[in-house]
Amino acid sequence: MKASASPPAHRILGHLPSFVRDPLGFLTHCARNYGPVVPLRMAHVPAVLLTEPTDIERVLVTEHRSFRKPAWLRTAAVRRLLGDGLVTNDGEEWRRQRHACQHSFQLSRMGRYGEVILAAAHRMLGGWEPGQTRRLQRDMSELTLAIVARTLLDVDVEGWTSETSDAMDTLMGRFAAGIGLFGMAPIPPAIREIRAARRLNRIVDHLIERNGRQAACRGGIADSPDLVTHLRESPELRCAALSKREIRDQVKTFLGAGYESSALTLTWAFLSLAAHPAVESALHREIDSALPNGLPAPDVVARLPYAEAIIKETLRLYPPLWMTGRQSVSRCEFGAFEVPAGALIMTSQWAVQRHPRLFDRADEFRPERWLNGECSSLPRYAYFPFGGGPRVCIGQSFAMMETVLLLATIARTFRLEPVDGRVIRPWATMTLRPPPGVCVRIVERRHGEKA
Repeated sequence: MKASASPPAHRILGHLPSFVRDPLGFLTHCARNYGPVVPLRMAHVPAVLLTEPTDIERVLVTEHRSFRKPAWLRTAAVRRLLGDGLVTNDGEEWRRQRHACQHSFQLSRMGRYGEVILAAAHRMLGGWEPGQTRRLQRDMSELTLAIVARTLLDVDVEGWTSETSDAMDTLMGRFAAGIGLFGMAPIPPAIREIRAARRLNRIVDHLIERNGRQAACRGGIADSPDLVTHLRESPELRCAALSKREIRDQVKTFLGAGYESSALTLTWAFLSLAAHPAVESALHREIDSALPNGLPAPDVVARLPYAEAIIKETLRLYPPLWMTGRQSVSRCEFGAFEVPAGALIMTSQWAVQRHPRLFDRADEFRPERWLNGECSSLPRYAYFPFGGGPRVCIGQSFAMMETVLLLATIARTFRLEPVDGRVIRPWATMTLRPPPGVCVRIVERRHGEKA
């Protein structure tokens, strides 16, 4: 790799200490001060940070076969959390699995899923009382976990959401900044991680067994609404004779990816609303206009453009997936820089989506930018919270519908106020989380009431 202006590096460890110490700050500094291609070195591994949307599109889309999933996604720590599913697999096996799973995310199924989403939200809100203090991320996690279990497994996890969320949180702790190099270091798991992995596997096996009993009472795959039955019976995978463990791994992937990102999006959205009263008031006006006679229905999303803009802006500023990694299959070039085979290719949603070169007042929470044409001329990969190319998030449409419906349903009835005035800074683990234990106070809101 040719020499270039890049941040100061440790003689042996390169840029790894700076990245681990403050990954979000490091990526922001690189993106804003060292140009669109930033050569880096992570210990002995050559790396490059790309912040030009056309280069990102090249990696994720136009030349995607030249860049594979990075090795760290195949570590034991990732497998304990997600198994060997769509997130970690590559090649022909991944393509077969992706095709088999696609059925569960057809647009024709979104109306039914919307009904499940609203029922789960109403059930949660039925347990809320004005004046209560709630752990916001915990509540959103249990809500979205229940939704993904019902929509994609056709089972109810009532009574299991807390234990499942606890197990996943324990396993996610391995990926916090400074702890085992985001799960890349081959450090033996702690006893609590082993127990959490066993507990998660036991829960998922139980859910799959329940799903199997229900599937036996139905006609066949054509009558089945759920992902697991399609994994068992789809023509694409039948020849592979998926084992119990392989089905479990796919379910773990969808549970983990399906609930965590939506829960975090909603958490950051409500924290942002609390910090921006004018935005919250505008949302309430839209909700009162779109829903004058009651709570949302699945088809109301089209009448909630401002709520959708709030979700888009939340995903811009607080993308659950804050960095996407690839490894170069062979030597390649970006601009004037040669990148060797095996180099780590870093594309950061956090750094790109907050870049002043691409977004006006880039660090401000301004949902209206998505409605006034300000973002209409953006390059394709200036905004990519769901990734892109063949490996774009399979549940993108589902996630947008889910978060808009839940935002409107909750905001119609309650306002959520942080219990203290501290600045809440993002915490970079495998996903972008608020600090543990952020609490909000439930405040009742009546129809037509201003924030």
